[in-house]
Amino acid sequence: MEMEKQENSAIVDVIKWVKRNKKPFFSTIITVLVVALLITFVCVRIQMVNAAASDKLDMATKIIASGNLDQGLSLVDDVINTYNDTPAAYRAIIIKASNLLFQKKYDEAEGLLKSYIEKAKPSIVKPIGYPLLISLYDDNNNLEQAISVSKDFLAKYPNNYLVPSVMENMARLYKLSGKEDEAKEVYGELLMKFPEKLKAEQIETEQEETEQSAEAE
Repeated sequence: MEMEKQENSAIVDVIKWVKRNKKPFFSTIITVLVVALLITFVCVRIQMVNAAASDKLDMATKIIASGNLDQGLSLVDDVINTYNDTPAAYRAIIIKASNLLFQKKYDEAEGLLKSYIEKAKPSIVKPIGYPLLISLYDDNNNLEQAISVSKDFLAKYPNNYLVPSVMENMARLYKLSGKEDEAKEVYGELLMKFPEKLKAEQIETEQEETEQSAEAE
């Protein structure tokens, strides 16, 4: 009963405060509502832009897959330029960079990939840019830079699913560079951390060799 009285008293006090401060009270409510509406509008707008960008990129990939590379890449560029800083735009950058790598346009691809690694959103997709950048330096015979980017990736993303592949490739890069000790060290670490991967690859290699021998006979 006492608690009920206290609650009723509190409600009465609030009503009195509203009556005394009617103008500032409703001004505050209006401000809150305006801010809420603006936030809602911005969120809806972002969702609409992201959806439009994704739809256009999806169309671009389908056109590329159908064999019309130039038209597809034109749409990819449109996504990058029109929908800048959206997840779809960053996916488009990866597609464009891959094509530039294929064409051996290393300088342009390098700029795109470095920008992607620095700015891509959400940040969880940033690691995808590293293997392409490593491949770029590898293809361009810049082994030291490829190793440096590999180390950077492993330091930043030690638990990423790409780690075994990056480590294996880094060991290969060390070997190509004539650094046998470093290559052995990476292979040893790889064997210790991911023995199942090496075992699976060994089985696959043995199967391929067996098939090749059978075909030769």
